[in-house]
Amino acid sequence: MIRLMGAACLACGAIGLGLGAIAHMEGRVRDLRGLLAGLECVQRELSWKLAPLPDALNLAAQQCQGAPEEFFTLCAHGAQNLRGRTFAKVWQQAGEASQMRLEQLDVELLDALGSVLGQYDGESQRQALEHTRVQLEEQLAQACEQRRRLGRVYGALGVTAGAVLMILFV
Repeated sequence: MIRLMGAACLACGAIGLGLGAIAHMEGRVRDLRGLLAGLECVQRELSWKLAPLPDALNLAAQQCQGAPEEFFTLCAHGAQNLRGRTFAKVWQQAGEASQMRLEQLDVELLDALGSVLGQYDGESQRQALEHTRVQLEEQLAQACEQRRRLGRVYGALGVTAGAVLMILFV
């Protein structure tokens, strides 16, 4: 009986690992989509309405859900209360605190944008936002393809590993 329960636990663990990998890939796609929606809003507000950066970031937060919403909210709050920090540091800290499921290249793209926002003229900020959005859209396309291609593989591997472990230990 104990052996059967142990085998079931191992099988569930293997299946859980596969499903966890799928969830991480899905979360990255969702977070990138939210970031892109928020960045589009920031770009529109800064370019067309010439809104102050904190206001643009607050509007961007309203366009998102989950971790991207938290990211833009933290950025807006930090932009209003710099307390001796640069906006680039606020941007970076908000990215870390929001726990978005991003890869290293995604984070680097965002950090580069954070060093431009609030520092340069409106046109430079607009160009930086456009450049970052294009690159993040490419990252999103790759993430969608990876999720489609590897999601099935991870799911099948998790279930297969779970079944093999059940057979071996029962």
